[in-house]
Amino acid sequence: MAPAADEVRLTGAPVAPGVSVGRACLYCWPAAEHESAGAPDVVREGGRLDETLAWMVERLTAMAEAAKARLDAEMADIFLAQRTFLEDPNLRRRLFQIMESQRVDAESAVERQLGAYEAQLRAVETEYLRERAADIAELRQGLVSRLRRVMPFCRCRDVQHCPPGECPLGNDHIVVTTELTSQLVVEANCNTRGFIVERGGALSHAAILARALGLPVVGGVRDPHETVPCNARILIDGDTGEVVLDPAEKTVRSWSGRGRRRPAASTPVPELRVLANVDHRDDVQDAVAAGAEGIGVYRTETDVLAWRRPLTEDEQEERYTEAVTAMAGRPVHVRMLDLGSDKTAEWLRLPAEENPALGCRGSRLLLARDELFTPQARALARASRHGAVHVIYPMVGNVDEFLELRARFRRAVVGIDAGTVHHGVMFEVPAACLQAREFYRVMDFGCIGSNDLVQYLLAVDRHSDCCDTEEVFEHPALWTLIRWMAEAAGAAGKPLAACGELAGNPRFTRRLVESGVTAVSVAPRRIPAVRGAVRGVESVAWG
Repeated sequence: MAPAADEVRLTGAPVAPGVSVGRACLYCWPAAEHESAGAPDVVREGGRLDETLAWMVERLTAMAEAAKARLDAEMADIFLAQRTFLEDPNLRRRLFQIMESQRVDAESAVERQLGAYEAQLRAVETEYLRERAADIAELRQGLVSRLRRVMPFCRCRDVQHCPPGECPLGNDHIVVTTELTSQLVVEANCNTRGFIVERGGALSHAAILARALGLPVVGGVRDPHETVPCNARILIDGDTGEVVLDPAEKTVRSWSGRGRRRPAASTPVPELRVLANVDHRDDVQDAVAAGAEGIGVYRTETDVLAWRRPLTEDEQEERYTEAVTAMAGRPVHVRMLDLGSDKTAEWLRLPAEENPALGCRGSRLLLARDELFTPQARALARASRHGAVHVIYPMVGNVDEFLELRARFRRAVVGIDAGTVHHGVMFEVPAACLQAREFYRVMDFGCIGSNDLVQYLLAVDRHSDCCDTEEVFEHPALWTLIRWMAEAAGAAGKPLAACGELAGNPRFTRRLVESGVTAVSVAPRRIPAVRGAVRGVESVAWG
């Protein structure tokens, strides 16, 4: 529908679904300059830091209680995990070390240490884990604001300064802010109808909370405080990312009744099975909606790193059972915890390594840490009562390593009345790829992990500015290796799938099929485009 004369339309990114209308409410931080006069008194700064950490712990406890009251215990865990992070004595020790060794105040120590944690998380490959950087940023901002005694406020057309979550006018409003935070979402009162933000992805904890509360969110709006006038009436569509400023009544009526949009569905193609990648629970229903022929890779480390603790056997069993049940007989491939390298956490207590990408990671770490391996194996065995489970072992280097992993799995589940469990490997290490025939003699299936395989095969970092990903995927050595693995799978009569960026790029779909790959695992939203590529249908948007 064409916009009315007085309407202004903006295009952002969908973050949390739903449609809402309300007045603009700008969430602001007062300008404050940080002045440091000479070398700070370390004792005084230590006292300020301890007081601020204690304040934030108390605040997070209150946020957890509020989230539990409004939602459930799992949503409360978002704030309890942040609290656990702050209560770690190693964090306090590092902050004090920075103040003492660098002669800086408490604010600077917090900025430097938590900023370094943020940078580490933003550099990892998995989007869901990158979003965890927002949790650290939220804590950093809260601590620094408390230290500087600077607190946020809201303003609109009629009121220039009021506490967040306490609208004195009682107007339905859309909060406009630079970054969506978990605390801001939970503090929202009954008059808050949604959010417009510049930063904050659909996989952030703040977005998860917003979805649970039924609050739509549109992200990716540049300079929102300058773009959205404080006197505007706003319509937002969290399904499409559309924003309408001062919408006409006929526009509001046309948007009313719209519900959450799952990924588009498509019909299977005979040449290639198209399965879905799953990072967390919400992805399972997206996979069903998209018509996935199963789950190709359930990345179990995502939740573990997001919650900053190992999940219990019962927690894991619940998640895996949900996936198996939702797939209703379609295959479910679950990757054992793929930790180490850029996917690590303080609680893992991994020793420092000069090159962690080549060190104790993936299956090496699983073999070294039975407290990670056994609960997951038992949870998978329990979930297999509801349908077959395919267990993927990550970063396997040789056949003996796979055999040891499988043997440990079987020993771990003795006494459990399990269903069918298949065992296979993620082909990421070139040495393992060259042993594909030997692997297929003893395993049930294989999957090409294209992201890590490209890195190790071609000695390139896909995220480097010097590297064009699509050009890397054209390298003839990569396709020679893929055909080698496909021939081994075909000779054994067992499947070979592919996942990672190569699998999800329609430009390479036909080439994978022609090379002998029988299945791919991609993000649910990419399924129609990949199937379209098999049919020879161009897709205008697949990313």
